[in-house]
Amino acid sequence: MVELIKIGFIFFAIVSLTFMKVRLWISLLGTTFLFGLLFHLPVVKIGTDLVSAALDEKTLLLIAALFTILFFSNLLKETGRMNKILEGFTHILKDIRVVIAILPAMIGLMPLVGGALVSAPMVVEGSDQLRLSPERRTFINYWFRHVWEYILPTYPALILAAALVGVPVRKLGWINLPLTPVAILSGAMIGFWGISNSKEGGKASQRTSVWELLKNLLPLIFALVLVIGFKVELAYAFGLTILGMILSYRIDPKLVLKALKGSLSIELLLTIVTVMGFKKVLESSQAILTVSTFLSSSGVPFRLIAIFVPLTVALMTGMTIAPIAIGFPILIPLFQNDPDFLNYMMLAFASGIAGDLLSPFHLCLVLTKDYFHAEWKGIFNLLWVPVASLIGIALLMTYIR
Repeated sequence: MVELIKIGFIFFAIVSLTFMKVRLWISLLGTTFLFGLLFHLPVVKIGTDLVSAALDEKTLLLIAALFTILFFSNLLKETGRMNKILEGFTHILKDIRVVIAILPAMIGLMPLVGGALVSAPMVVEGSDQLRLSPERRTFINYWFRHVWEYILPTYPALILAAALVGVPVRKLGWINLPLTPVAILSGAMIGFWGISNSKEGGKASQRTSVWELLKNLLPLIFALVLVIGFKVELAYAFGLTILGMILSYRIDPKLVLKALKGSLSIELLLTIVTVMGFKKVLESSQAILTVSTFLSSSGVPFRLIAIFVPLTVALMTGMTIAPIAIGFPILIPLFQNDPDFLNYMMLAFASGIAGDLLSPFHLCLVLTKDYFHAEWKGIFNLLWVPVASLIGIALLMTYIR
């Protein structure tokens, strides 16, 4: 019971620091040392664990993967191919409702920080034709921006979750697969409820538009085929794709350097290192095993624990990676010997994303709300049903699988 109180205190400290806008890596670094001291680990041992975690092969591959994905995203943006992809969809799709859902969804293929703001101007024209309220415009742009987070190996949260759980990214994405169609369907039902059909054609011929779209999507398709089809490590797959783009498209070195510069995130690197260090210190303390035993014998249903912990962290932080970084190291020892381990982690992942989508601190939500001049009450009235649908389906899947 004492160990549980200590871990609860650490958990509260991390969430409180993040809520106070302290950077996640700083929160984790400080609380990692505090955690080790509370569980009687020498300072030297804590430091050694942090260094060991930072130099671990899995950590290095994880950092390389996130860097190459960000580099790839910025290269698409700097070369104008992201805009061409979006234009291609507007030429092909004739239903404006589909177009204004596809636009943020396309931006959502890449993990751009505040990416919902990128698609917001593109949504304006279509939503003007449909005469949508500011709150509905906000919901559509925001919700469809995030429908791929459960399955695409371009998202840091999914990559980190797979690394912590100890399975390939593609396997965790496959387990999460039902969540994306649920997100799309529930978002469409709420976002376009009562909105009549509207048509708009493109100027280019359908055949030309499809061909141009496929040409611009080819690098992304190639990278995903390498990862999913040939089981190539993310870093290598996107590294090869980037090299192929630079050579085949003869990209100006100035654009390459600009994209490279925009991909160098020291903060992301420090976050990953401290997350893996926090996990290592947790393992060294062995206190989590005591807590797992206590929770197992306390009668609290595992499913409630899997929902509550990541949901709370995400609501308080508004960061997709936070419930994974903070919640998973606590949940994994509790569930890892259970036959339904991966299902519980899928439920925890879905709950973390759900909390993030509802958080008033989520950057995409704040930016989109301000852009469309929407009201919080109207936005949350639209958000709660699809969010509840996600958790409900994830919970149901833990019973039927």
